[in-house]
Amino acid sequence: MRQLKPKPINRESEFKENEMFFSCTDLKGIILSGNDVFERVSKYSMEELIGSPHNIVRHPDMPKAVFKLLWDYIQSGRPIVAYVKNMAKDGSYYWVLATVMPVKDETGKIKEYISIRIKPTSPYFSIIPQLYKNMLEAEKDGGIETSYKVLMDSLQVLNFENYDEFMKDALIAEIKNKTSLSQIEKSSTARKHSKLILESSNLYNLIEKLFQSIMKLENLKNVFSKEAEEIYKMADEIRLTALNSSIESMHLGSSGAVFSVISAEMRKNSEEESKIVKQMRRLIDLNTKGIKEIMFTITLSKLEILMLLKFLSSLEEKGNDTNENLNNFYYLLSSSSEYFYKLSKLLINNFNTLEEIYKKIKTLKTLIEELETMYFKGLIESGYFDNTNFSIIYTGVKDLVTKNKRNILQMEDSVANILEKRSSIIENIEETRKELDRVKKLLNSS
Repeated sequence: MRQLKPKPINRESEFKENEMFFSCTDLKGIILSGNDVFERVSKYSMEELIGSPHNIVRHPDMPKAVFKLLWDYIQSGRPIVAYVKNMAKDGSYYWVLATVMPVKDETGKIKEYISIRIKPTSPYFSIIPQLYKNMLEAEKDGGIETSYKVLMDSLQVLNFENYDEFMKDALIAEIKNKTSLSQIEKSSTARKHSKLILESSNLYNLIEKLFQSIMKLENLKNVFSKEAEEIYKMADEIRLTALNSSIESMHLGSSGAVFSVISAEMRKNSEEESKIVKQMRRLIDLNTKGIKEIMFTITLSKLEILMLLKFLSSLEEKGNDTNENLNNFYYLLSSSSEYFYKLSKLLINNFNTLEEIYKKIKTLKTLIEELETMYFKGLIESGYFDNTNFSIIYTGVKDLVTKNKRNILQMEDSVANILEKRSSIIENIEETRKELDRVKKLLNSS
């Protein structure tokens, strides 16, 4: 007889920040396997879980639109990340950030799905409970489509173009700050999987090293958003200053010819800067999107290896084995190999874009230096005239030059530092990929 669904109670089932759990399901969502943390947090025995639909742990507070989105992703072969409120056997709840990935066989056909869950703690999670309440209300009145619209509208208010952009940021944020997640309980005795654990640990250390290197790329986004925004305003300010200088020179008639020339030079300079700034804006947008894709790709791999390590360590502690799960991780790491091929291409494209940005910064730097020369020339000439606003105008030019030189130098240094490290980052990827192949071979022979 099918077990009755428990009634929800307002009590949280314990799920620690340093824990992870997973479950594998068939293509219809029937649970095939999982680990001991899943068993403990859900409060169902593994016998109760295996063979049951995964919605055995579904909480009534969850909007159906989230699950529709999830199935749309994984059935098309794409991984998805989603915040999910689950319900344990006794009615208590537990929140997870679930990363669900299709497990593909050697032919690339989806054979199963694996869901890896961690405890959500990032600022992104803070918006979810109320958002899901709003979606659930919309769902009651207008169905799944209305609920989905509430989700998309809410994400756009938060400046996300689509769900894809949101889930990438959410996963990166959740993994980046969870140092406790990488704690692995080491077995006191060497057993069957000791070599696999050792190689998997080496692989994780390589991925972590790569993750830290790539995080410097992400830090570049902050530099661009801060410094570039100031530079974007610069061309308009210079154009306005040139206009004021031109108007002031007209008041002087023929004696203001020098100022007319300086004003024309400033206007030409601002037009050139405006052109470079537009090109830079396009390249920086392209670079920022590329960095997010790179960070998401490496984070997925990091999550997979961490889960494998925790699973292997739990097997060593218990002294038991689950060949089916080891097979699933083998196939999962095969997809991780694909991630690393993708990662190499993404990084090469990103570095090429950075090269273009670097060239634009250099050109902009030259234009600012030319503007500085105009400022000196204008200030000297203004000393020959009384009762004009030229000294005020050219002091304004000086302030513009000083501020933007500082912004440009900051960007130039930041980009140069990243470009210097590109060879070592590419080498790290190759080293990680080789270690990944070693772990896959060990998994295949286990």
